[in-house]
Amino acid sequence: MDIILAHRQIDFDALASMVAAQKIYPNSVLVMDGKPNVFVQDFLALSRDLLRFRRAQDIDLEEVSRVILVDTHELRRVGFLGEKVARLPGIEVEIYDHHPYAGTLKEGMVIEPVGACATLLVEKIAGMGLPLSSFEATLIAIGIYDDTGSLLFDSTTVRDVHAVAYLLEQGANLGVISNNLRRPLTEEQKDLLQQLLDSGQTEFFDGLPVYISYAEIKDYVGGLALLAHRVGELEGADTWFLLVRMENRVYIVGRSRGRGLPVNGLVQLFGGAGHERAASATIKDAKLSDILKQLRSAIKSRAKRPHLVRDIMSYPVKTVSPETKLGEVEQILLRYGHTGVPVTEDKNLVGIISRRDVDKAIKHGLKHAPVKGFMTTKVSTIEADVPWDEVHRLMVQHDIGRLPVVEDGNLVGIVSRSDVLRLVHGTSIPIETQLARERSAAMRQDILDLLECLPKETQNLLEAVKDTAEEEECSVYVVGGFVRDLLLSVPTQDLDFVVEGSGGQFAQALMRRIPNGKLTQHIKFGTAQIVFPDGSHVDIASTRWEHYSFPGALPQVEESCLRDDLFRRDFTINSMAICLNTDRYGELVDYYGGKQDLQQRKIRFLHNISFIDDPTRMLRAIRFAERYQFDFAKETLDALHTAIETGVLSKLSVERFTEEILLIYKEANYLTMGQLLVNSGLFKAWFGKDLAWNFNLEDAVGSAEWSLNLRWLISLAKMDSLEIDIVLERVILNKSLRDETIAYVQLRESLQKPLTISEMDHLLNKAPKRVVTTLARDGRYNKRITECLEAGQRINMALDGKTLIQMGLKQGPEIGEILAQVRMAWLEGRISTAEEEQGIARQLVNAQVKRR
Repeated sequence: MDIILAHRQIDFDALASMVAAQKIYPNSVLVMDGKPNVFVQDFLALSRDLLRFRRAQDIDLEEVSRVILVDTHELRRVGFLGEKVARLPGIEVEIYDHHPYAGTLKEGMVIEPVGACATLLVEKIAGMGLPLSSFEATLIAIGIYDDTGSLLFDSTTVRDVHAVAYLLEQGANLGVISNNLRRPLTEEQKDLLQQLLDSGQTEFFDGLPVYISYAEIKDYVGGLALLAHRVGELEGADTWFLLVRMENRVYIVGRSRGRGLPVNGLVQLFGGAGHERAASATIKDAKLSDILKQLRSAIKSRAKRPHLVRDIMSYPVKTVSPETKLGEVEQILLRYGHTGVPVTEDKNLVGIISRRDVDKAIKHGLKHAPVKGFMTTKVSTIEADVPWDEVHRLMVQHDIGRLPVVEDGNLVGIVSRSDVLRLVHGTSIPIETQLARERSAAMRQDILDLLECLPKETQNLLEAVKDTAEEEECSVYVVGGFVRDLLLSVPTQDLDFVVEGSGGQFAQALMRRIPNGKLTQHIKFGTAQIVFPDGSHVDIASTRWEHYSFPGALPQVEESCLRDDLFRRDFTINSMAICLNTDRYGELVDYYGGKQDLQQRKIRFLHNISFIDDPTRMLRAIRFAERYQFDFAKETLDALHTAIETGVLSKLSVERFTEEILLIYKEANYLTMGQLLVNSGLFKAWFGKDLAWNFNLEDAVGSAEWSLNLRWLISLAKMDSLEIDIVLERVILNKSLRDETIAYVQLRESLQKPLTISEMDHLLNKAPKRVVTTLARDGRYNKRITECLEAGQRINMALDGKTLIQMGLKQGPEIGEILAQVRMAWLEGRISTAEEEQGIARQLVNAQVKRR
């Protein structure tokens, strides 16, 4: 016989788990071995007839072969039968539980960190395709909702949400669920909550606030997760711990809102488990005071300072003077995407002007009025070393969208609502913060491992950059394609470095460590390039912001911070950086979700007018998507089509378009990239009409080994001469490629006429080899070209100019003419032997001599 047991303080999750387990083990028996809590008792009062429980006293353990234990992994917590089963070695025990477990999982144990034990069983039911009645689905859903605080506890996982969704599909009744969850705390829980609130206080560890409360009671009281939720609501803490000693055990429940300290690492020290935001542990035979002391010591050793304003502010700050015209301010706000800008005079902050105020003034025709008449002079500011949540408080209190950051009276940065939202929601948090570094520790080690796999020359170069950064006392990062390809474990030649400081000065300092390079600086753009003897190079730039005067224009550059520098890039997967400074070597900086998009294989732009600012990004989007077999994010694909339809390509220079197209022809997947260029309408938009591009796979067998020129010529093979003329008008090719394209058109036109084999031979010998290869793949000309080439291969011509002179011919153009005539005779089959060749040659020489 199989029996199903749960812990003796049966709550809704335990009851739901037992019912779910019986669906999986249909011949098993539900055994009530303990006392349900008052809410479960109320539920069972109406539903007992639908749930066939047997009392523990009625179970003969000699008939039991297997126990299915749910919502606990400890038989001693079961009650009457628990210890008896533990002493009987012949009984198999299978476990389903979601509570922390420090031991080694064995066969038959399913213990995973989800919000409710019932979730684990629902997943198995769904996997087995077992039907559920509306009553069963409702009861199991009550269990999940109860243990997860209606999916609001921090311990809730995505798996719990999916489980509830499945149960609703199976007919779970939300009205019944709601009626059973709307309940007050029990008297025991109220008493315990009051003790916890009375003892609780916020303690500071290296500036990090942690709320700790504790209580000691005699009898076990369930629902500590619910009480932890209530305490968090009442105290508003970011990180908090509840410690309760009852029944000779100390129970620890830790919670974090994500902005505080991850609690799972601390709870693990006590044998518990969980995740960063929710974890718990149970310690046997321990004093509450000892556990409190150990917990405080552990928090102190792990606490990192909280985020400060300087960690999330943007810098340097774009400012205007009081005399700046409102029209100029409007352009600055539009260019940088700001909603306001500080006003300074002699480096002192004297006001701030918002986009809303600028728009109102301009509507009244005041475009040429100075800012000073419209700016707000009573400006709320904040210090750089203040905890970030003070920003939140001030923004709410004063209903403002930005706060200038001051240090010793000087404006050093600005914080916006967006900066706060990024921190609150846990995305795009600056890696410079201590907490972000803690979270990225595993990733940092992964990156260090990847860096160690790079070629030795690259490793040496990175070491030289690191040492130079220490010498120059500046922050340096390797960025863009190198980071992308490193994380994808793809070989890369890109090495781009950005410096928070002077890129030119850094490049000069780096040259002292790599003297075999040649340095070129571009002061206008704040960039430098070092070229090595083998032709490879590295690019170095100051962190900068770019803006475009019009679509397709070259960018105008201004000094800025790393975050702005990464934001100016084309796609999220290219907007990551790795710090190369000694103390942070290998740290990933990812403000815009590039790593996640790599994992999800998505091409995603960084802002909505990305393709309008620089239309070449449309070509790069196609190139990256096909190179890595990624998909376009929906908004990126929509924006690409919109940009094509609005004609922004017309603003692009022919040189830049050609450069991007030829990069595509160098790619291994250039055929599918070409198909995308055609199917997306991008080629039509550029060339003005649909052209007969040839990117068919069947016409390009072996293209992996082809040169760029051959790939180009094959792609034109189905166009007529007029279409090729259109192409040549809209691209600027190098001399070799342009000459071969023209030669292709000319030879193809010649082959359309009746030609003798010798005329064919003359044309093919004169044409570039790639042109002949291209036309030989064309079914219209293949037979004639092949026959001519094969005939040429059969020629065994020994005759040369020296032999003709020996026959009596003088040096001159006649030698070439006779050699051509002899070759023609071979091609036409009039010569097949050396003797015949000699005979015809002698006749031709004699005839020439007589003419003289």
